[in-house]
Amino acid sequence: MKEFGKNAFLIFLLVAANVAQAQKREFRGRVVDEHTGRPLEFVTIFITNTTLGTLTDERGSFVIALDPGKYDVAVTMVGYGSVIYPLEVPVEITKAMSPVLFKLAQTEKELNAVSVKAKRDESWYNNLEIFKDVFLGMSAVSKKCRLVNPETLIIVYDEKSNKLTVNANDLLVIENPELGYKVSYLLIEFVYDFREKYVTYLGYPRYELSKGKKVKENRWAENRRTSFNGSAMHFARALREKRLEQEGFNLRRLIRKPNPNRPTEEQLEEARKQLRIRGTAVLLDANDPLSIMLSKTRLPKIVEILDTTRVPYSDYLQIDGEEVKMTFEGYFQVVYVGEKEESAYVTTSFGTRKPTFQTSVIFLRDKEVILEKSGSFSEPLGIVFEGYWGWEKVGDMLPLDYMPEVD
Repeated sequence: MKEFGKNAFLIFLLVAANVAQAQKREFRGRVVDEHTGRPLEFVTIFITNTTLGTLTDERGSFVIALDPGKYDVAVTMVGYGSVIYPLEVPVEITKAMSPVLFKLAQTEKELNAVSVKAKRDESWYNNLEIFKDVFLGMSAVSKKCRLVNPETLIIVYDEKSNKLTVNANDLLVIENPELGYKVSYLLIEFVYDFREKYVTYLGYPRYELSKGKKVKENRWAENRRTSFNGSAMHFARALREKRLEQEGFNLRRLIRKPNPNRPTEEQLEEARKQLRIRGTAVLLDANDPLSIMLSKTRLPKIVEILDTTRVPYSDYLQIDGEEVKMTFEGYFQVVYVGEKEESAYVTTSFGTRKPTFQTSVIFLRDKEVILEKSGSFSEPLGIVFEGYWGWEKVGDMLPLDYMPEVD
């Protein structure tokens, strides 16, 4: 009987493995030149934010095996405009997946024309360092990243708008020796506003696993787990399963309102106007109403109040079968108690205080965002991260098919 039990268990495992394998579907397609119809060989096809990808063959054909789910497929080649194709792989085997024909348009001449405007003088290299800090990040992991092909960047600084704009005429190649990845990044847009102190960027990365000896691979696995812990991806996966507190997250409402002790902008402008009328030769006494009014410009415009009451999932989470939506108004503070902040974050954001638990703030630009099983947010620009998640950048990111090893 014991021997039969072992065999039955083995058969069960084999059947389970075959079922899991059968779930994968083949996504097929071809890539051709839009103008000539000629098949394009060596076009890069990859599933964005994952380690999955391939190249087209001499017929322009490709095939990628995928689990059921929603994906963004990137199709890119030097000298041609890139294509981002939304793909849904159905669970039902009866639903056919038709091959897709991609037609790429040549853009090389346009890119060369733009490149002329972005001369590589001393300011270009200074702006390159700013781009690397803001795009790759300034964490311990990010600072070790190496941008392999900076020559592909088109960097333009506009003095009038005080904005730094960066584009690229090829995939950016980033080596991340701390996490063990080579990242190919399709940069769509990057804008750094020096005046308002904010950055927006949009792009699609592909990850390739590095190879090394067992000791190095163990170190990579440990570093990846550290990067995953407390990340936005970790948060999204835990939230889908309603396991925030079990995974080390505390979510609370954050109330932001105008500072009642700070004069309005209209009142401050009127005070400045009165000061100009008095003339520059007049010295204000500390008790002068104008002096008191203008001294309050140093006060913060917004004050924050944290509601420490636990927020029930039903207040911001909607579950309909496999679809999980996050919808709420206002702000949430999310604290991860599993790790402390990096010292570099504390120094750049707060000065001399000691590191505490990683704290982020989230709010929605859209009415709702969908939480995918992978830990991504559909319509990623629909949710805004501030605080620690806002500080973490591309160098800290992991592919969406990353799964932490079970201890």
